[in-house]
Amino acid sequence: MEQTGEEARKFNWKNWGAVRKMGHYLRPHAWGYALGVLIISLSGVLTLLVTRLWGQLGGVGASIGDEASVESPMAMLNIDMHSLTEVGWLILLVLAVQATLSFGRVLLFAKMTEDMMLAMRNDAFEAIVSMPMKFFDTRRVGNLNSRVSADITAIQDVFTTTLAELLRQVIIIVGGILALLYFSVTLTLLMLATLPVMIIAAILFGRFIRKLSKRTQDQVAESNTIVQETLTGIISVKSFANEAWEVLRYLKSIKEIRSLAMRGAIWRGAFASFIILFIFGAITLVIFKGAALMMEGGLASEHFFTFLLMTGLVAGSIGGIAAQFSALQQGLGAIESLMELMEESREEVVTQMSQAHPALELRGDVAFEDVHFHYANRADVNVLTGVNLRIEPGKRVALVGPSGAGKSTIASLLQRFHEPTGGVIKVDGKPLEEYDLTGLRKRMAFVPQEVILFGGDIRSNIAYGKTDASDAAIRSAAEQANALDFIESFPDGFATIVGERGVQLSGGQRQRIAIARAILRDPDILILDEATSALDATSEKEVQLALDALMKNRSSLIIAHRLSTIKNANQIAVLSEGTILEMGTHDTLIASGGAYKKLVENQEIDLA
Repeated sequence: MEQTGEEARKFNWKNWGAVRKMGHYLRPHAWGYALGVLIISLSGVLTLLVTRLWGQLGGVGASIGDEASVESPMAMLNIDMHSLTEVGWLILLVLAVQATLSFGRVLLFAKMTEDMMLAMRNDAFEAIVSMPMKFFDTRRVGNLNSRVSADITAIQDVFTTTLAELLRQVIIIVGGILALLYFSVTLTLLMLATLPVMIIAAILFGRFIRKLSKRTQDQVAESNTIVQETLTGIISVKSFANEAWEVLRYLKSIKEIRSLAMRGAIWRGAFASFIILFIFGAITLVIFKGAALMMEGGLASEHFFTFLLMTGLVAGSIGGIAAQFSALQQGLGAIESLMELMEESREEVVTQMSQAHPALELRGDVAFEDVHFHYANRADVNVLTGVNLRIEPGKRVALVGPSGAGKSTIASLLQRFHEPTGGVIKVDGKPLEEYDLTGLRKRMAFVPQEVILFGGDIRSNIAYGKTDASDAAIRSAAEQANALDFIESFPDGFATIVGERGVQLSGGQRQRIAIARAILRDPDILILDEATSALDATSEKEVQLALDALMKNRSSLIIAHRLSTIKNANQIAVLSEGTILEMGTHDTLIASGGAYKKLVENQEIDLA
């Protein structure tokens, strides 16, 4: 069952193990991050030093002749207060060093994070394409794509900026408070008295805003899904003249995004106003008390000026740390979500071109023995019940029956897209699960009813059946599939670019590209899923000739809608509600006068 966006992105400290798995990506960059931490620490210290120097510079006039300002334990940091030039140059030097460190830190973290994200994105995509079909049965692809993108972006933000800023602000807060205690214990305690209120407010506001942000992200994912589904089904949208409906559906979704974003903006604005009011109120109180101490001679003007600057620096870091902590929580939740995705049960398939797998040679002897099947989320609905089916080597077996009878499920089980819930499927006398999955599928070819062509040219789409095929082999496959003539009629021939899903080609042309792809693979077992049902008579004839060439001497499972295409099958199995009603040749089934004859009569065709 797919988690909701709130559940998927909410970080659970009990599942810290998922976060620890990030060590796989962090370890190669351990020394780099150690260097980054050192740079951040130095940057924080330099920020405190600059603030101290600003205090000295601002209080120099009042401190001239003030012996109390010279008699100080920090005398090593004090300079000749009569030399404004020296103070100014020292400040510029420190700022130059700090700027250089910051530039180096940004580049260092960017390089390491981009390397990590490259590996993470690749691993996430590798995980997704390795998932079994049941994983996709319960997930919307658009939402999954958006979720993975959002998670990795959140993780990238954490390692690029959030952790660095969080560490820097912690150093400034700790170092700043220690410096403030040195200058005036009384004023520091007065300022610290306001911290609990600000921290509590930051936590409460942070939690609310984080939840609202997650809802916004989930709604963004939903709107992305609408866009993807609309563009994927654009033909249906236009054929039903539903452009206005899709625009309205999308508009409702993005209005909800706007509504959530505005609620977030209101709360963030209220939070910022509260923090500003509280911080400036606290600073005003500190100034009032500090002025009183100065009048009483209990505080040097230089120290008071430094105290004010340091207070502003610490207050700013306290205000910023809540936002960084919230971003860190979101990033940790994203890490957990992504790690859970990548730990989903996968198929044992080859995902790297360099990986080896057993090269199989199959005779193509397929047997379904008392096979049962139901989907995990619909255990009470049997899709297949006690199916027994045999495809002898080099023979053709056709499956016919009404929609929902289980024809496509049989093809799916043969390719191990799903596993039977009962019985066994064997190839050459060996159960399917005992074969290497990649090796097994590479000895099969599947020609679906709706052919998906990938972005690129015709050559690469045919070569999808065998990615290392030569140009001569590709040309030969196209010729056998009756596709060579129309391919060469294009100005660019095999280099002709096809649009997404091959929309620049006709249905018959796309079908013949798919058949050429299957021919190039040279499979031992062929699966045809109503490969001609969507074609006109002329295209069907051309495609059927190509299919006859493809099926020659190959074990073939044919799912048929048009019964005219399977008359010459060696065996025809008639399915209804997941069971095989009858099986035989075309002539024997017609002669028996059963379900097959009724199907033929319903289609009003002459197969004599």
